[in-house]
Amino acid sequence: MTAAVALALVASAAAAPLPFGPGERLTMRITYAKMLGGRAHLSVEPGEGGPTFRFVVTAKSQGFFAWLFRFRVDDHTVAEWDPATTCSLGIEKHLREGRATRDQKVVIDPVSGRTEVLDHKIAQTTFELEPCVLDVLSAFFVTRVRGVPEKEALRLPVFDNGKNYVLEVRFVGRERLNLPKPLGKQVPTVIVEPVLAEGTGLFVKEGRLKIWLTDDERRIPVRMRSKVAIGSVSADLESYTPGGGQVLN
Repeated sequence: MTAAVALALVASAAAAPLPFGPGERLTMRITYAKMLGGRAHLSVEPGEGGPTFRFVVTAKSQGFFAWLFRFRVDDHTVAEWDPATTCSLGIEKHLREGRATRDQKVVIDPVSGRTEVLDHKIAQTTFELEPCVLDVLSAFFVTRVRGVPEKEALRLPVFDNGKNYVLEVRFVGRERLNLPKPLGKQVPTVIVEPVLAEGTGLFVKEGRLKIWLTDDERRIPVRMRSKVAIGSVSADLESYTPGGGQVLN
């Protein structure tokens, strides 16, 4: 993608009202084989460096499943994002999964595409990328901003774990779901499928993850289904609080 094309996409996206804002909070209940495995919390917060947003995700293991397999998860990820340009400014991950640990900090210059990475598992520390490349968490929110067309995939430039690639988000179908308040019963949703390289820490390869978003301008994530070696892992919306400026119909 050329710089001119990137700036044109930024201008068109920034002109539309955002479907989320600071104060938005979601809690997802994570289950495996219908047993509680943990909870994930997703929130939008005001940025620390000017008129930016911080996307914060925490995930912790809970319940009988975590006790049975002695596998503890305590993940914390924060992405910095500019709502005026829809460009990423960086991401910081602190992942604790069983005996595996990973700490990573990425700083992105959205104009030049120059990216600095601090992670002992990645030898290269500086990358020259295209303008307005996205971290993987910001890409999820930009998907909410732009929506997913039915006839063609949404394509986003993503940099994650030292790799630069194009994320495709594909339309799968529609379904009505009964959701917790204030969303209500028989809420129309769209089902989308992100196609990403393995090992991103958030999404997985083609055909293994589906996401349900409300079929309105907010595009709230309300369900996720991810296939694993045996069975599947599910995440379902448990509670939702809209952010500042959001209006519930």
